[in-house]
Amino acid sequence: MEQTKAVFDAARPITLKLRTPEGVKTIGVRFPTDEEWIERQRRRKVLIKQLGRGVSETVVAGGEDADAALLSKIRQGEGADVDPFEASRVIDQLGQCDVDDVAQEGDAFRVTLRVIGGTVEHVLRMPSAKDVFDYRRAFARVLDLPYNRQELTVNLAAGGALYKKLVTANDGYAGEPPIIHQAVAVRATIDALDASFQETGDPN
Repeated sequence: MEQTKAVFDAARPITLKLRTPEGVKTIGVRFPTDEEWIERQRRRKVLIKQLGRGVSETVVAGGEDADAALLSKIRQGEGADVDPFEASRVIDQLGQCDVDDVAQEGDAFRVTLRVIGGTVEHVLRMPSAKDVFDYRRAFARVLDLPYNRQELTVNLAAGGALYKKLVTANDGYAGEPPIIHQAVAVRATIDALDASFQETGDPN
C-alpha cells in the first residue's frame, strides 16, 4: 500500500470545542493510551434487560463516571470545567471510529475507517474459524443477573491481540494505530467474513 500523509497522530495534542447551553467550551487533551482505552471500556458495564416479546433494553452503567475519570487523566493546559456527561461527549469525539467501507481483496480485507482527523485504512488477513472463536470468547464477558438482566463487559485487548495477528498494512497513521481503531477494524473484518459466508451459502 502506498503510504499517504498521516491524518492521525496519537502523539499530537488535540483541542476540542464542546457546545453547551453556557456557550462553547474549549478543552485541550492528549489522545488516550491503549491501556486507558481498555480500562475505560472495562468500567463501562452494558446492562441488557429482556422486556418480553423479543424486546430488550440496553443501558450503559457507569459510562459517565468512567469517561470523567479518563478525561481527568488526559486533559492538558487550562480549560473549562465539564461535568461527567460533557466528559462523555469529549471521549466519544476522541474515540470516533466509523466504518466507511470493507472490501475483500483475495484472502484479505481492506477496512476504511473515519476517525478524528480524517480517513485511515487497514488491511487484515482473513481470520481462521479458531481466530474468530477465540476472539469472541475473549472480547465479551456476559453475566446473567436476576430479573431477566445480563451484564456485558467488553475487553478491547482481545481485539488488539487479533489485529496484531492479522494486520498486513495500515495507512494514514503516524505510528501504531490505537487499540480502539484496531478493535473496530477487526470487528468489521469478521462481520464482512460472516456476510460473505451467508452470501455464498446454499439455502437448500
